[in-house]
Amino acid sequence: MEEDQFDIDYNPFKKEVKSLLAIDLDQYKPAQMKRRIRSFISKYKCETLVEFVSRLRSNPTVLLDFKDFLTINVTEFFRNPERFLDLQVNIMPGIIAEAKKQGRPFRIWSAGCSNGSEAYTLAIIMEDSFPGQDYSILATDIDETVMKLASEGDFREIDIKNIPQDLLAKHFDKSVDEQRWKIKQRLKRNVRFSRNNLLEDPFSKGFDLILCRNVVIYFTEDAKDALYKKFYDALTVGGVLFIGGTETILNSSQVGFRRHSNLFYYK
Repeated sequence: MEEDQFDIDYNPFKKEVKSLLAIDLDQYKPAQMKRRIRSFISKYKCETLVEFVSRLRSNPTVLLDFKDFLTINVTEFFRNPERFLDLQVNIMPGIIAEAKKQGRPFRIWSAGCSNGSEAYTLAIIMEDSFPGQDYSILATDIDETVMKLASEGDFREIDIKNIPQDLLAKHFDKSVDEQRWKIKQRLKRNVRFSRNNLLEDPFSKGFDLILCRNVVIYFTEDAKDALYKKFYDALTVGGVLFIGGTETILNSSQVGFRRHSNLFYYK
């Protein structure tokens, strides 16, 4: 497929994607997104974007595969374990103490939760390190299909590779065929899953801790700026935004954040 034809078709293609999936590709870096899409459609042996749109409209499996591809449904328990240890030891005690001082539950939001690994990681941390603390975890994603799976709390071996054996035994039940691990019900009761499009939908407020990790890597800088401002408004004073290991908020002080490290930002 010639480069110029791809570029000609790209704007109409973005409109089709927004109509089919409610995903606005204008919020993503065009050069990177075009490169990724070109690679993706070659998997289905489509020569043009027009041909690929026809495939999306006629084949629900291809449409779902493309949605998963765009929303980057990749996650795991305790992703970057050393960062979660920093969160557990150095960040959470202070902000939990503040919530307790105010006599209210500790509120967490896992934004872009994918299969729920991150949300359940937080539930494990709360139960093991802060027993008795009243808390709630909101887990949101744009992909309703993956959230349905997340709410079931059923995981593969590859998903739980970072979990120590003692925590696995304590917080999971192993399937009969020993191929799956199911999160225990007592951890699920504090986690609520809800659909949210980070780029378009309004946010709830009053969160003490927000995690948005490895979600925005393909967003445009304007989209990132708008998103970080929305996260800032959604946090309580003194609340913390925890971002991904390869990300940084370049204008954090202009937004109003005080940076603790490259990954943790206080309101």
